[in-house]
Amino acid sequence: MVTEPRRSWRLRALAVLAALELTAGVTGAVVLHEDAALPGLASDRARSVPDDDPEAVRTAAVERLLGDRAQAIRRRDRAAFVATLDPDPSAAPFRKRQAKVFDALADVPIGSWSYALDPTRERVPDARVDALRGPGWWAPDVVLRYQLKGYDPSPTRAEQYFTFVQRAGRWLVASDDDFKAVGQASTPGIWDGGDVVVVRGARCLVLGHPASARTLRQVADAVDAAVPRVTAVFGSDWTRKVVVLVPDSSAELAELLDSRSDFSQIAAVATAELESSADYKPIGDRVIVNPPNFTKLGSLGRRVVLTHEVAHVATRKASGPLMPTWLVEGFADYVGYQGVDLPLSVSARELRAAVRAGRVPKALPTDRDFDATNKELSEVYEQAWLAVLRLAEVHGRAKLLAFYRDVGAAREGDRDAIVEAAFRKAFGRSTADFVEDWTATLRLRLR
Repeated sequence: MVTEPRRSWRLRALAVLAALELTAGVTGAVVLHEDAALPGLASDRARSVPDDDPEAVRTAAVERLLGDRAQAIRRRDRAAFVATLDPDPSAAPFRKRQAKVFDALADVPIGSWSYALDPTRERVPDARVDALRGPGWWAPDVVLRYQLKGYDPSPTRAEQYFTFVQRAGRWLVASDDDFKAVGQASTPGIWDGGDVVVVRGARCLVLGHPASARTLRQVADAVDAAVPRVTAVFGSDWTRKVVVLVPDSSAELAELLDSRSDFSQIAAVATAELESSADYKPIGDRVIVNPPNFTKLGSLGRRVVLTHEVAHVATRKASGPLMPTWLVEGFADYVGYQGVDLPLSVSARELRAAVRAGRVPKALPTDRDFDATNKELSEVYEQAWLAVLRLAEVHGRAKLLAFYRDVGAAREGDRDAIVEAAFRKAFGRSTADFVEDWTATLRLRLR
């Protein structure tokens, strides 16, 4: 059985600015799913199946179970939810965790919640799981689809690696982490990390834990202030609503992102999901704050970080699959620094040091330059920001936006050629000509 891939797309970090007390970076990421569409949507109604087809009978029974589970969550029926769990002593830790998850969802505004089952894709026989669950267990592909009411335009998705068992003739859920050791663990929500506190802003929904209650309100206020700033630059063609998650630790942040990256220097992350590369429709936009670092920021640092992240949310649909990272990140920084009065000796400190040492960029940053392991990452971000800023200064914001949307609208083809064509269309010049102007400007301003 082949499981669907989960891979990060353009994991990024913002430049470190000590003068802003920015001791951490921010990232924007999209997780791409390229799997066959899951055919079975578990519903609240049973479906008819032939009695002489054991696999079809099993599938229908598990779909009913998932329908019962989803309905229990939507109706806030704790007893009905617990009734879908395996009562065997071997599943006691799982039952306890699941009960806590149900309780944590109490104040979360759930608009929809359902499960899609694919019986054709399943975990292979495993003696270890046999020992845990007994013979006859079943672990097919399951995807949770849910919406946060008033914020998610369409359902987002989360893989669920459930193990189902049959007890007294009824199928039940016995685990969601039997295959964690081989990299197949259910995608967690913020509610898997403990009790959830919900803070509503005018334009945002912030979900976190009791230990971060004070931070949640600070985040909500900052995001509410960021939304109109982003809209003033990018326009109103986006939801202008933002969902923010505030985990309690960098470790929980990594779990929410299903990533092994080092987030010790990260203040916030903007992330979304793509169900396929063929149809670029991002879902589940989230900004995720890393409290240990975010709380170290001053008010100006929080403003820049969250405006940058909200810019990622606003531009997500316009930032198509062929968009170069320098343009996506440079534009987010361009928006983030709007109205911030700082000299370049502070806001472009790393790049200024490089230029003064004679290391003037010869080309725009590549996607590889934005790798989190790059020791010159701060300098790379400053390059991207000042490139976008230069385009806006010389050609105006309207042409910059036209260029951005033109490149973002491309779905296939040679990216360099697409960027070059869009560059000439918007600005009437080649990228090579712009790079020459940009580097000359860097020499002049950062000397």
